[in-house]
Amino acid sequence: MTHDGNKAEDKILTTIQQEYKILAEYKMIEAEKIGGIYVIPSFGNSLLWYGVLFVRQGFYAEGVFRFNMLLPDKYPDDNTVPTVIFQNEIYHPLICPFTGTMDLSHAFPQWRCGEDHIWQLLKYMQYIFNEPLDCVRLTNITKWLNSEAFELISQNRAGFITKVKDCVNCSKEHVYDKPPTDDPHYITFDEYNEEVHGPIKQRIREGKDPMPGSTATGPKGLSWVKPGEFTPLSLE
Repeated sequence: MTHDGNKAEDKILTTIQQEYKILAEYKMIEAEKIGGIYVIPSFGNSLLWYGVLFVRQGFYAEGVFRFNMLLPDKYPDDNTVPTVIFQNEIYHPLICPFTGTMDLSHAFPQWRCGEDHIWQLLKYMQYIFNEPLDCVRLTNITKWLNSEAFELISQNRAGFITKVKDCVNCSKEHVYDKPPTDDPHYITFDEYNEEVHGPIKQRIREGKDPMPGSTATGPKGLSWVKPGEFTPLSLE
């Protein structure tokens, strides 16, 4: 076999090993059962993940925020921290109002291979939305991505809450937006339709497989949001 042939085989093997490690990261997230966050790698690029955060408490309660997570090219064998970019306009001291990028530098100064995992990053994401006051008090940051939000939450709580409620309400208005991509793994939500979702809901209540007879091996199922609420798979 030629030298070029050996290089091609090595590259394929490296890619397979990386895909396996990324799958292992995804399995860890499933095992942690992190409520309110849904993530999945893109169908065509395992280094791009789609996510949706449902905030259940605090100032941002009822917010439905979409985000993309970009993993470095050699993940997880790389000290580069993944990048999280929100697709909604979000008013938060740790999120850039222009790019949607989330500041992870305090929690993850660098990515420690084998010690830091995506599920921990997602837990931190929950924390900064559920406890923004503690986040500001306990984070030793001298330059905030949204300095105006930092000043408001520190000096004018009512003004900060008003801004947050605006972005929460805006997020609700875009829950059912048309996907910006044709990637089949992009997370979408349908408005509740009794004819379509009723039988599925009943099977879930009965503890049965919601998709009987399916032979698909990839992600499957139907997601809906109860009218007037923003909780996925509302059953009541």
